[in-house]
Amino acid sequence: MDKIRLIEAIMGRMDRKSSIEREPRTLKMNQIQFAREAALYVMNTTSMEEAIKIFTEGLEAAECKAIRDEDESIMENWFHEQEADELPPLYQLRDIVTAPF
Repeated sequence: MDKIRLIEAIMGRMDRKSSIEREPRTLKMNQIQFAREAALYVMNTTSMEEAIKIFTEGLEAAECKAIRDEDESIMENWFHEQEADELPPLYQLRDIVTAPF
């Protein structure tokens, strides 16, 4: 009987979820809905230019470390030429459409 309970306890702990599902949510559903309604209100009551100013207020540009030269690819700027070929596929640059999120 103890073995069965031990197996049930272990199996109960093996909750297979993706890592994003294990992360705590930043906003509750009612907060998300409120934000959607507020955004819709802004879009319906202001000009496109004013809405863009409201939605982007406080944002700062991200610094780009890669420099593209005519003779070099982005990877060659981040790594030495021979190192870029040796990187596993996970660390190679991917198109934004293929990102896992």
